[in-house]
Amino acid sequence: MDKQAVVCRNLRWFKNSGIMRPSDGFWGVAERILVTADNQALDRIQRTFTCQTRLAPDVRALEHRRPDCNVQTALLFDLAAEALGDPSYKTIADNVIDYLVRRSGLRQTGETVPTADLWGWSNPISSHDCWTDDNAWVATLLLVLGWRGRPGLSEAGIAAGRALNQLLQPVAQHLCHHGKDAPLPEVPMDGLNLSPHWLGLVTMALAHTAAADPDGDYTGFVEAYFTHAASTPPSYPDDVRPATEPTLQRWTLSEYGYLALAGAIVARQFELSVARDAARTAADALVAHQCETGHFPAEYPEAPTGPHLADLIYTQNWATLGLYHAWLLFDRDQKYRRALDQSLAFLERIQDRCGEPWYDGCWRGLYDTRLGTWGGGNRHEGGQGSLYSGWNNAPIALAFLFDLTGESLFARAR
Repeated sequence: MDKQAVVCRNLRWFKNSGIMRPSDGFWGVAERILVTADNQALDRIQRTFTCQTRLAPDVRALEHRRPDCNVQTALLFDLAAEALGDPSYKTIADNVIDYLVRRSGLRQTGETVPTADLWGWSNPISSHDCWTDDNAWVATLLLVLGWRGRPGLSEAGIAAGRALNQLLQPVAQHLCHHGKDAPLPEVPMDGLNLSPHWLGLVTMALAHTAAADPDGDYTGFVEAYFTHAASTPPSYPDDVRPATEPTLQRWTLSEYGYLALAGAIVARQFELSVARDAARTAADALVAHQCETGHFPAEYPEAPTGPHLADLIYTQNWATLGLYHAWLLFDRDQKYRRALDQSLAFLERIQDRCGEPWYDGCWRGLYDTRLGTWGGGNRHEGGQGSLYSGWNNAPIALAFLFDLTGESLFARAR
């Protein structure tokens, strides 16, 4: 497998597809490209994602600039510049970061703002709505980019981690006193959900913040989460999981991808046995449910589900990164390496090579392994017609780059 060629194709997609205009990243990166033809979710998408540019008769760019998509894309180009020896990629990373920090207006400011130092959902709309999962990625990757040579970003990363830690202290106390099945208290932030996708990712951010800010105390929420919430899904009504019989007593495979990733990072930073156990349980679940094709059955309800479908927005991407970090954490255990290799081979095999600039080199949101093509339907934030910058394409390309270079998302001190 030529992993370098896989990454190069995806970088060309970022530059040529219209998801970045201009293509040097000066105005950041859009959330996704949307295929409108035969899209059953188009009406809801039109109502929810109102900032659009027509790229072709059936192709639009959803122009919302999300901070998590931008930092994931920036890290991709930053690491690619080093791995591939192309300084033009570093210039794009610099421009995307500069947009996010200086021109997006997404960082919350003001002494009386309860979410100060966190980041809003999107520019140009909902710039004050802060979500736990998005901010977990922003805090984490600002710190990663900081120790990769941009120390000025570390302060913003630490500040976001501190803000998350402070806001979630009531959740930690609630878990310790009432357990995972009692309704959670309200905090001034969106995404208060105990699944690995949401608050599980926050533990990854706090591991990075602890490494960069050794004088702070970031263990309370992390220990509470892995002790009381990470092992099995809670039963409170707001929890989201599909009503398919095989998954009722476990997290979805999507959640196990996040849990393998976050659990490995937390276990390495805090030497926390419950996090290590959670990472192993999650990685073992991924191995056990991987199909012969190398894909993981789509179970996450924000995209169409089915055993023959590969979900590349919420499942395959995070499972691949989770297996990579579990392989490193558990002394390069070969069962995780085999599953990782099978997933990477699947992703290389299905990478789009159609020649159309808005598709070529990307991974679309959903692949039908029975038909051997993109398919399976659409949801308003997932499915075959959504081609995300972050959450989809950047994380998949980063998995190839990590495996190519030996880099990872394990936390490091400043």
